[in-house]
Amino acid sequence: MSLLRLAKRALSTQPWTVLAAAVRGKGHEKTGQPCQDAVAWRVVRGVLLAAVADGAGSARLSEVGSETATRAALDHLEAAPELPEFGRDEAAARARLRSAFLAARDALSAEAQKRQAGPGELATTLLVCVATAEQLWAAQVGDGAVVFAGADGAWRALTRPTAGEYLNETVFVTSDGALDRLQIESGAGVPRELALFSDGLQMLALKMPEAAPHAPFFRPLFAWFGRSGDAPDAREQLEAWLRSPRVTERTEDDLTLLLARRRD
Repeated sequence: MSLLRLAKRALSTQPWTVLAAAVRGKGHEKTGQPCQDAVAWRVVRGVLLAAVADGAGSARLSEVGSETATRAALDHLEAAPELPEFGRDEAAARARLRSAFLAARDALSAEAQKRQAGPGELATTLLVCVATAEQLWAAQVGDGAVVFAGADGAWRALTRPTAGEYLNETVFVTSDGALDRLQIESGAGVPRELALFSDGLQMLALKMPEAAPHAPFFRPLFAWFGRSGDAPDAREQLEAWLRSPRVTERTEDDLTLLLARRRD
């Protein structure tokens, strides 16, 4: 059997179809700054691990911080020996998610030292998700959100944006007391569709102030994803949509979106 056919067979047996993109917002295009968001995912032993981070606009190395935080958190979760049964022991799941954020903080501190910078110069939010065949867990510090739909097709928010002390302020992983503001939530029932996004999409994806998912945003998006998620140019199509006027007329921030759907 050819390597290409083996690769296609391996893909078809994965329980999740995943598509993700992060694009620079209009504000950073005007100033020549890079995209400060990061997104990462992997499927390990049938379990989907996903992370989104939004580097602080005022932080000098925020794009480094977002990449470092997502990678460190997922590396920590992947190493969990209980991963295939994640969530069956609620206390263990909460402890593992909290320790993933501690691992991200440690990685940010180490990266800051390597660059002779302060941890605050790598300030970033962080959203992390663990999805098994039976349960969905998420943890979050900062803005953005994790939302999902179960077998009934109804969209629900698992996490919500975390506000800071002042208007339009959020909390970063590097902030003092950040882990005291850590959200850890689990979803009821089997997750069928899942989305993680940074704050650039909040005004489109959530009904505020209750931070409930805006179903007319997600339903056509996942209908398209169901048709095109495995296409070779699906990521380019998603990036083009994120850069379209429909989206950018509502925000100048960087835009990051991860879509996932169970194949069964």
